[in-house]
Amino acid sequence: MIVGGTTSADERADELKRVVNRNTGYAHMTRGVNMYTLIALKSCVTESDIPVLTHMLDDRDHVMQLAAAGVLVDLGAAGQRALEAARSRATDVRTRSVIDDALREARSPDRRPLQDYQLTEREQKSIRGCAPKR
Repeated sequence: MIVGGTTSADERADELKRVVNRNTGYAHMTRGVNMYTLIALKSCVTESDIPVLTHMLDDRDHVMQLAAAGVLVDLGAAGQRALEAARSRATDVRTRSVIDDALREARSPDRRPLQDYQLTEREQKSIRGCAPKR
């Protein structure tokens, strides 16, 4: 018998989704991912979070999909392999499109890793990452 509750993976996904939501940009009355969103999420994850980020690709919220894909690209070869595996399993056209765009970005010679973006002190202070560990 399964008792209601959440797993640690679910809790981790919820934490990462809160980071995305706190750093989502708004333009022309539309919610979207911007560089601050990706930098905030990337600051909270390691390669051990790849399964959680991969699961976020299946989220119904397009912003979550975009953020997860953008950060997976930045996690190097392991993140890109996870994207390719997710692409082969994706049944939703929109999810496949998000993954295809991320993989195309990963292969671009002009792509810069997130840590290479120079932020002003004001910009750095505006990014709201993970809650401090207690």
